[in-house]
Amino acid sequence: MRVVVSTHLDDAVFSCYALLGPGTVVVTVLAGVPPEGVLGDWDEAGGAASSHRRVLERRAEDERALALPGATPVHLDFPDSQYWPELGEPSAAAVSDALRTYLDGEVYAPAGIGNPDHILVRDAVLAVRPDAVLYADLPYALRHGFGRYGRDIWLDDDAAARKIAAASCYATQLEQLAADFGDFLAPAAVRRERVFPGR
Repeated sequence: MRVVVSTHLDDAVFSCYALLGPGTVVVTVLAGVPPEGVLGDWDEAGGAASSHRRVLERRAEDERALALPGATPVHLDFPDSQYWPELGEPSAAAVSDALRTYLDGEVYAPAGIGNPDHILVRDAVLAVRPDAVLYADLPYALRHGFGRYGRDIWLDDDAAARKIAAASCYATQLEQLAADFGDFLAPAAVRRERVFPGR
């Protein structure tokens, strides 16, 4: 079995599409649905009036995106960091405990490039599976670099087109991410992925 741990509801598709397919389970950690009345700053900037409804939208987007390569989504109930001021920050130990059930077989986790949420998830995975393979976090690696000593995976034309189709399912996120990172779904940008051995 292959397990890809994703920090947010889009990271696995953006970062390691080459690893996704039938038999792959994608476990998204910060996928908790906040209660009504919560509105995170990222959600508000993206035009949402309710983070409760926005996360339900994002979970549905993730299901549609992962259905394209045939991967299976699992959504954990930890809140995204934009909700931590109201809902509290999960500890790495709590995340590790929640992930322990899923971390069998071949495990992949975010390298933690350019985003503290990804570092939290990386450390939680490595506490349980120090042999996990890490993957470069996209689109952050386009800005901060892909790191050293990894192995590049280059998607061919067909795979890049399939990745773009899957990534396009995350419609609630694309405009804001493009404002930050430019055209990160251009064919030249999506082709390169990178994996690293764990510690």
